[in-house]
Parts: sequence; structure tokens; C-alpha cells
Amino acid sequence: MRTVRQVPSPASSVLSRWRKIATVTGVSAALSLGGCLELQVDDPNGLNVGNIYTSASNTEAALIGAFRSYHDMFTASCPSLPFEIYGNVLTTTSTTYIPFAEEPRIPIDNFDNLNCVSRPSWNNPYESGTFSREVYQGIVNNKLTYGVVNATFPIGQDTPSRLVLARFINAASQLQLGLTNDSAFVMTLETPLNDFGTKLEPHPVVLADAVRQFREMIAYARTVPDFTFPTLWVNQQAITRDQIIRVAQSMITRAQVYGARNKAERDAVNWAQVLARMDSTVLVDFGVQAEAAITRLRSTYYENSAAQNTVRLSNRFIGPADTSGEYQKWLARSLQDRGVIRITTPDRRIHGATNLLRGTRFEYRTVAMGSASLGSYLTSSYRSFRYLNATSDSGRTAFHRLVSRGEMDMIRAEALYRLGRGTEAAALINTSRVAAGLKPVTASGPPAGADCVPRRDDGTCGDLFDAIQYEKRIEYYPLAGDISWYDARGWGKLQRGTPFHIPLLGREAATRGLKVYTYGGVGGPGSAP
Repeated sequence: MRTVRQVPSPASSVLSRWRKIATVTGVSAALSLGGCLELQVDDPNGLNVGNIYTSASNTEAALIGAFRSYHDMFTASCPSLPFEIYGNVLTTTSTTYIPFAEEPRIPIDNFDNLNCVSRPSWNNPYESGTFSREVYQGIVNNKLTYGVVNATFPIGQDTPSRLVLARFINAASQLQLGLTNDSAFVMTLETPLNDFGTKLEPHPVVLADAVRQFREMIAYARTVPDFTFPTLWVNQQAITRDQIIRVAQSMITRAQVYGARNKAERDAVNWAQVLARMDSTVLVDFGVQAEAAITRLRSTYYENSAAQNTVRLSNRFIGPADTSGEYQKWLARSLQDRGVIRITTPDRRIHGATNLLRGTRFEYRTVAMGSASLGSYLTSSYRSFRYLNATSDSGRTAFHRLVSRGEMDMIRAEALYRLGRGTEAAALINTSRVAAGLKPVTASGPPAGADCVPRRDDGTCGDLFDAIQYEKRIEYYPLAGDISWYDARGWGKLQRGTPFHIPLLGREAATRGLKVYTYGGVGGPGSAP
């Protein structure tokens, strides 16, 4: 007879929900995490945490699955598209995403078990973190070895690389929880399996512990012989020890910069410390090569960046490039009177010699996206085609950037600006600006005049910091949906009522007997003023 029981933890051992290990492409979880209803049935395979990680091959398969679970967080439509909407990059009238785009902003529906923001922001990091922790403990506790074992390599020549990746995934998963959620259960490599505790830590504590874990990963990696990850781990990428250390340093930078919930907190970041670390961050983009035949290596986020109907670029994303005044007219109209606009700009990424011709990254569409009946202010005529190809399957074939050199360069530029080194900051953004047809900036900002880009909402010429923000958004879109949101909250650019972090998943709260709460909505808690 089958019984139904509730799972009390946010991510009780993933293996208790698995029914088999997949091939080395990864391990698939049967049910979602915390607070779900689980059917308890006899397992004919007899799998459990105690025996599955006694096999070196199974443990490596789980390690690959852990990284793919981490990768999923940034390639799926949820929560990437809502985060881009919160960050004033995308707009939509799709019934799936319109609750995040409506103005005035409305609170997150935290009673919705399928909410596109709160569910993946909580479940996904715990899934990848659980995988990585079980792998780490399986290798250590069961004394698993990989590669040559001798006096020089007593634990196996290739064992340290497995431990480094497991450490990295756990730290990166916790970092994501700290960046997106108001609070979380801290996940350490030593946390007993099936035990996540009962104490929710505020996001500064979660972020600080993620940084601690990255530093310990870096220190450990520096003590072991050089290695290169097999290309199956981070798909088709031969990641060296130096590269994964640089990625970890970039993650520490993200924690310090993107953890800010508002302008005051971002202003107060130790920018000298951020700048001092920049030479240790990534030199080349870190990411995953998609494969059309493997579903979990696809990116619906990339595919939607070139969407015709689901989402389009927000007028607030394109608007600062406008030199004709059309964007300012759009802003001046009442909400119900706003609609599509066509801007004019010298930025050739947005349009060609005339404003009807395709630019190098974006294009104007004569048919607007969306239903005006659902809100004409949400409609748009612009889309990106950076990842558009003839078969509209770029998400299945592209390289998915998880951390890019360009992102780090833009953080460096922001740090230089804030430290009074404007000339150096200007040099970092001028290469892409000039290539796009814009005049180079100086420490004083863009040259004043009719062709000044970017412009502020009131139509005046922006300063150097405005130009840095503009360049990061335009040149590197699509970068990652969450980064657009982190930047907007830290720069004080969120629309009023937009949540600046995510509440404890409602289902998790209800399972634990806690009050279900939410954020967002004009005047509501956890929302932009």
C-alpha cells in the first residue's frame, strides 16, 4: 500500500527521490524540492545515500549532474525572464510573465506553487548544492579515488579535481541563494545529508559564507597538482585549475557587488577591494556549449532573447539611446497612453543608417509585440537578434556564458569610476562604444550635443557613470537575467514596487509551519521605493 507524506526539508537528500542514476550526462531528480508531496514506494534498485556513492563512476555522474543543475538556473525561462523584466530589459504581455511586468508593480504571488520567480530561486540552488555536497562527502567518506594512485598521489591523481568542482558548485549555489533570496539555510560541505537545520540566515550571512567557501576552494585548489576538467563536466570546455580559480574569484566579486539591495548599499561597497581583485578574475568567458540533442544543455533564455511574441526589449532598455526625444515623450504620457515607439540614435547596434534598418545587435519590428488590450505600455517594437539564427534554435547551439570577461570589465569600470579614476574607466568602455558609432567618452562623460548617448530620463546628456551602465546593458545583452536585476536595484533604477529580493518559498514556509509572506508592490515590504 502506498502512503503519501510531506518532505520537511528544503532539499532532503536528492537520492531519496531518485530512482536511478542516469548515464554520465548527469543524474535526474524525480521530484522538486522542499515541501513537495512524495509517493513513498518500494525502490527495486535499492538506492540510497549510503550505497550509491560507493561507486566512483556513479559519483562522477552525480558530479556532472550537479553542475548541470547549476547551469539550469541561468538558461531556463524561469526565473531569467522575470528578472530581466524587473531589470527594465524586457517587457511582455504573455500571461505567463505579465504579473512581473505590470505597472504599478504587484507583489509576488507566493501562494502559487509554480511561481516563475520564487520556486526556481529557492529550489534550484538547493538541488545543485545537494548534489555537490553528496558527491563531496561520498568521495571523502568512502575514500574514492580517481586516476593513478601512488606515493605521489595517495588519494588519486584525478581526485582533487572532483573535490574542487564539488566545492565550487556548493559555494556557487549558496551564492545564488544569497543574491536572490532574503534568507536561506546555509549549506556547507560538512552539513549532514538530510539535515538543513531550521535556522534561516539573512542574506548577508548567506553571502558571507558563500565567499568563505569560495576562498577555501581556491586555497585547496592551489595546494594540489595542476589539472584540467574533462570536457564532459562543463560541456565541451577543458577548464584548467587556473581558470576555475579565476571563476571563483569572479564569484566573490559578484557577491560583493551584486549583493547590494539598494543604491546606498552599492555605493558603500569596498570598491578599492573590488578593484584589487579584478586582475584575478576571468580572462576568458566561462560557460557551457549547448547541444541540441541534450535538453539540459539548451537555453530557453537565449531563445527568448530573440523572441517575436513572448517577450521584447523594454522601451526603458532602448530609450536611453534615443536622441530624438521620442523616449521622453513616451515617459511623459500617462501609463494607459503609452505604446510602441521608434527611436533615433547614432548607436549602430540599435539601428542602421535610418531608424528602420536593422542594427548590429537589435532591430525595429513594424509589428508590435503583445496585446495592447492587456496594457499598451507593455508593448514593444524592438528585439535582439544576437542569438537568432535561421532555424531559431540558438539556445540549442550557442555557447552559454555563465561568467564573462566583459562583465568583469564593466565591474572594473564601475570601480574605477567610483574611485575617481574616470579616464581609466572611460578607456574600458570606449572600444565597444566607438565600434558602435558613438563618440568616445572622457572622464567628464559623453560629449554634449545632439548626438549625446546615453541620455537621462529628462533628456539631458548622461555622465560617465550613465555611460558605463548603458554600455554594460547594451553591449553584453543577453548576459544573465539576474545580473540586470542586481544592477538595477544597486543603481537605484528599479521601477517603484519592484521586489529587490525574493521571499522564502511559500510552499517551504507552509511545510515548516511558518507564515507565508511576500515582497513587491508599491509601498510593500521588500520593494523599491
